[in-house]
Amino acid sequence: MQISKFRGGRTGSASRSERESNLRRLLLAQALSQTGFVVLSLAMPLLAATTLQASPFQVSMVSASQTVAFLLIGLPVGVWVDRMRRRPVMIVADLVRAAALALVPALWMLDALAVTHLCAVAFVVGLATVFFDVADQSYLPHVVGRDGLVRANARLVAVDQTASAAGPGMAGLIVQAVTAPLAIVVSCVSYAASALCVARIGGPPEQVAKEPRERLDRSILQGIRYVLGHTVLRPLVACSTTMTFCWSMGYGMLLVLLAQDLEVPAVTIGLLFTAGGVGGLAATVVVGRVVERIGDGRAVVLSVTLAAPCTLLAGLTGTGPRLALVACAQFAFAAGLVIYNVAQVSYRQRSVPPDLLGRVNATVRFFAWGARPLGVLLGGAVAEFHDARSAVWAGAAGTALSALWLLFSPLRSMRVLPAPEPPVDKEVP
Repeated sequence: MQISKFRGGRTGSASRSERESNLRRLLLAQALSQTGFVVLSLAMPLLAATTLQASPFQVSMVSASQTVAFLLIGLPVGVWVDRMRRRPVMIVADLVRAAALALVPALWMLDALAVTHLCAVAFVVGLATVFFDVADQSYLPHVVGRDGLVRANARLVAVDQTASAAGPGMAGLIVQAVTAPLAIVVSCVSYAASALCVARIGGPPEQVAKEPRERLDRSILQGIRYVLGHTVLRPLVACSTTMTFCWSMGYGMLLVLLAQDLEVPAVTIGLLFTAGGVGGLAATVVVGRVVERIGDGRAVVLSVTLAAPCTLLAGLTGTGPRLALVACAQFAFAAGLVIYNVAQVSYRQRSVPPDLLGRVNATVRFFAWGARPLGVLLGGAVAEFHDARSAVWAGAAGTALSALWLLFSPLRSMRVLPAPEPPVDKEVP
């Protein structure tokens, strides 16, 4: 599970048939990239926990290294990507990820692989992922145009959730069959194939703004000021950040609890986490009707309020039939998360001025995704001083309480989220 990616921005000028063809290539690239990400999210911690026999805190360091780049460079990347053509950025990012991951099986075969190597590779992959994701968010509108965004977004959500459903089971099966280091090869190949698909996207090139560029710090501050000053986006970002922080705290140590404490086989762990992708995929079928029937405001509040507490079930897991509680927790939380993301990110797409969208997207990712490595490290510290189950309980409790940001905000009484707010003054003191 993870927080899902959506797009918004300007249109391209290709014909309708070209757009459809290019969209299929982009969808395939997205499927390959997301599969690589999902497999890696499970294979890397399992590699540390099983093959390298790492401590809980070392496992948390490996997981944190995968996303700490969002915290370190997430804000300036939003500005940099707005100043570049997105397609070349995505291609280079995919190739960098593939090259970095190729080092893991190579070092393992030389009997030289250590936890520090995993952290370094994960960090490089995370840096490239920041560039890919921010560019990806702004590239889709150039491919399909504004009139095709809703349909394209729905297809992309389905692709993401399908990868989330298949990825963990695939990773667990590969780890069980050929060991964790060789499972990394799957992600390596996925990223290389994604780069090839993006490179085959045709049509006219993107137009890059040629007006004088503002200072980097001023551009970054504009995005932050817009988000923090927005009556709807502010509680949404607070909720997303809290939910990501706490969920990451429990999720990372849930892997340790299952793999080390309960000695659950890797393939079983993969199948348990597949339930999250299945829940998300099921939600994509009904999310449109849910949002239309109850309104996007209510969908945002109810999805978190009802789904987030279900993560508490993971704390009750044990051997035998009690393992099913992990699957139940993953299924319910992922389903609610899809509805939450579709409603709140679609609102962001239509409400944020186009010239601020890249920076606002980067700001949101900075807070939400930047909280992930901090949560993982805190979970590792709790597990180190207490045990993995305590970290899972603490993370689940915090995830359940994240809904308070919405329940004590104006969103509680909104059936439909309000019309776009005017952009802030570009002059930043």
